[in-house]
Amino acid sequence: MLLRPYDLRLDEGLWHGGSESTPKQVVHHCEIRYRGKAVPLIRGAYSDLAEVNAISFYKNQRGEMVLKIEGGDAADSYRAYLVFSKGMLVRRRVENSGFPNNFSEETRYVNIPVRD
Repeated sequence: MLLRPYDLRLDEGLWHGGSESTPKQVVHHCEIRYRGKAVPLIRGAYSDLAEVNAISFYKNQRGEMVLKIEGGDAADSYRAYLVFSKGMLVRRRVENSGFPNNFSEETRYVNIPVRD
């Protein structure tokens, strides 16, 4: 995960980890590898995350790999979960660390093969 300094010209808007104050750092790039190959990762899966404090991987009960990103501070703290199945991003959940059941968002990703 590559972070960069916040730039008002590029980054004005709302951020997870930066809604109470202007963030110092934002996620610029995220690369995940599965069996040695880069996993296609839509920029929207990480481009609204700021002030990253910790990153970890684990396998959930379904056997999916989960990238857990923790960031922000106090009322601005969040946990983001990027869930991968068979080398593809299938879900993203971002929740407020203090009130995860009350303040969260979830996105599902579907890969539909194109046939000629």
